[in-house]
Amino acid sequence: MYKSLLFLHIFFAMVWIGGMVFNLLFLHPVLKDLSPEETRKNLAQKILKRFFLAVWLSIAVLFLTGMYMWHSFRPDFSTNTLFHIKLFLYGIMVLNFTYIYFWLLRKRLFKHIPNFVWINLFLGILITLIITYIR
Repeated sequence: MYKSLLFLHIFFAMVWIGGMVFNLLFLHPVLKDLSPEETRKNLAQKILKRFFLAVWLSIAVLFLTGMYMWHSFRPDFSTNTLFHIKLFLYGIMVLNFTYIYFWLLRKRLFKHIPNFVWINLFLGILITLIITYIR
């Protein structure tokens, strides 16, 4: 059971972090070269809506599997400061993504989205580094 939950947890973290890497390093530079601007915005909106559904699923799975593993298999994490920092950073990532989804995407403020995605990518990498040290 633990290994299955851990697999789901790691897989959905990869989906979220990998999607941010793809978006920032590959998709965004190509979209900047497209014209007219309306075509670029429509394409960006379609792609991001699909990806953001995967992010919402990732947020839910990461929360549920993380809480279950913590309380069922790793109660020792309750006293681990790094683990609580990881949870705090995850919360910031979720709030940041919520802002991107409910404000920037809906208002079609696409030029601001990469800045906030960079923040989440940095936090995701930091969380990965933290969890590597507390395993």
